[in-house]
Amino acid sequence: MGGIELRNETLVVDREPNRLDRLASEFSAILNQFDIEHVYVAGYVAILAGRARSTEDIDVLIERIDAETADELASTLADNEFWGPAMPLGSMFEMLDEGDNIWVAPDEQVTPHLEVKFVRDEFDRASLEHAITARIGDTTVPIGPLELQIAYKLYLGARTDLEDAVHLHTLFEESLSEPRLERWVTRLEVEPEYERLKRA
Repeated sequence: MGGIELRNETLVVDREPNRLDRLASEFSAILNQFDIEHVYVAGYVAILAGRARSTEDIDVLIERIDAETADELASTLADNEFWGPAMPLGSMFEMLDEGDNIWVAPDEQVTPHLEVKFVRDEFDRASLEHAITARIGDTTVPIGPLELQIAYKLYLGARTDLEDAVHLHTLFEESLSEPRLERWVTRLEVEPEYERLKRA
């Protein structure tokens, strides 16, 4: 498929950044001011890779930060005309610390929004530690490694997740690391789903 390819751990998307891409890029720029490691995962990755489907949120994992950094981040987001549609941004640390996701969106907007959560388990950590770069026009954002995204989508198992997995696998089959993909398939115990995927 012209216009989208995986080259040297970079997903190159040959089009102008859209509304979702600009939102991800703006949020990344703010996180980068605080050196907060982060990675975009889930449905947004499939959409970046050309899957035609809508989404109301962009999932982003961030490394654990302390209460003081969270307060500074909330303040900077507010200064940049972001808000928390589901709660005040000032409650950010408390919500994240309790394992909840938080919503962040441009002022007065509810969708699309960012759904932010702390890295929680080995799969989240692997997404963060092995993130690759997505380049959309002149914008770049970190995204989870495609092999783990595919395996995790199989693990989630909802129709949209399975369709995302098929799309990513079909599009990038030649470029993916099969040993890496199979390792995640085994860790997530989705071997039967993976066998079906390969036949799709």
